[in-house]
Amino acid sequence: MSKNFFEALHEIATDKGIPREYIEQIVESAMLSAFKKQYGMIDNVRVVFDRDKNSVKVVSKKMVVKTARNMAEEISLAEAKNINPDAVPGDDINVEEDPLESFGRIAAQTAKQVIIQKIKEAEKNIIYDEFSDKEGELINGFLQRKTKDAIYIDLGRTEGILPAREQSPLEHYKIGDRVKALILAVQKNTKGPSIILSRANPAFIEKLFEMEIPEIYDGVVRIVKVVREPGMRTKVAVTSERDDVDSVGACVGMKGIRIQSIVRELEGEKIDVVEWFEDRKIMAANALTPAKVHEIVEKTDGGVIAVIDNDQKHLALGKAGHNVRLASRLCGFDIDIKTEDQYRELLSSSESRAIVDQLFSKVNEDETSLSELPGLEPRIIKLLENGGVFSVEDLVEKSLEDLLAIDGIGEKTAKKIIEIIEESVDFDDVDENKEEGSGTEEGTEAGGEESGKKEGEGTGDVAETGGEGEPKTEE
Repeated sequence: MSKNFFEALHEIATDKGIPREYIEQIVESAMLSAFKKQYGMIDNVRVVFDRDKNSVKVVSKKMVVKTARNMAEEISLAEAKNINPDAVPGDDINVEEDPLESFGRIAAQTAKQVIIQKIKEAEKNIIYDEFSDKEGELINGFLQRKTKDAIYIDLGRTEGILPAREQSPLEHYKIGDRVKALILAVQKNTKGPSIILSRANPAFIEKLFEMEIPEIYDGVVRIVKVVREPGMRTKVAVTSERDDVDSVGACVGMKGIRIQSIVRELEGEKIDVVEWFEDRKIMAANALTPAKVHEIVEKTDGGVIAVIDNDQKHLALGKAGHNVRLASRLCGFDIDIKTEDQYRELLSSSESRAIVDQLFSKVNEDETSLSELPGLEPRIIKLLENGGVFSVEDLVEKSLEDLLAIDGIGEKTAKKIIEIIEESVDFDDVDENKEEGSGTEEGTEAGGEESGKKEGEGTGDVAETGGEGEPKTEE
């Protein structure tokens, strides 16, 4: 085979990053396919490489006969004598052939197609392996072209796809712009690997923080959670195991220089950096930054009520409610925003009295939970609790008319409750429990309202940045 051909093949492979051993496998596969195309079989054929001479030959084992009829398996005695003067009919002899000289036009075209196809497949596999190892990392590229649904980023050896759903509404690009993005996923398909990029995923924010903040990169400060509404606001909860490290201050930097570089990368999107606390009240107050929280009150359903000053309501809610939504996601529980006026109304409302008592009053340990009544469905229990009935002892005191007065309970349900009580409750025991608890009942009721007013002020550090303003910190 031509030395120039072999050198050109290796040059192509070097440019595409394909190993030399794999190139030899490609050539071997191509030669065998061409031989089979010309002679119809390859059982007696092998491909031999001479690395010193950068050449390849096809070696076939043939039988010596006086007159060859099957050119794939036989060689004439006269031709065999040229290879081995001692050859006689019936001997097997190895015959070397130069593929470029012995193959016909169709066989040569077959070899060419196989080589081109195998090189393309090898290139696809190499690109897939390279980028699949980089999933979750940042990469830089240049905007190559735009469509309605995505923009395509030139990554050098291939291109990445940045779908519209993974872009921020604040960002607008033109051809040739430099783009930094997160490698979100690498997918295999028939046309080659698809590199899916993202600038909207919360992991993109984490990587930006790692890149800009040495304490996070070194593990001194740890990002606990990131929540984001792209183009609106991002909230990042951070913490540090070291007492001498201010986790929020490390992220913000001197005069906000560190956080502002991230804000610029996000085209001015607001970023709130807050300190993570296991205490739910403190965490809820921190998460609502930039709003200042007056009081946090826990609810029995797992959420909390954040009581704020009247002039802080628009900050606590945010545009279209995005601030409180992100705060709830950051904390992992619902946060209900109430102004001081709304909270006082909640406490004084006759409709809310039962709920407030349930939330804030001390529970008598001798009382029996409604869930212990066999046959009482959770739906009915919920209706009873909304009506101010929280224990079996409370329930047995209710008449049919009292039950009908509770919102959501009809005559059929009320009768069912009465039947369950009559079948399950020993009224002698109930009377004894009432007598034993009568001495403390009055004190518990008197203290119910006072115990409801719990304080939950946010004592953690917070920082809020965005646009051109400098970060603000609050102790």
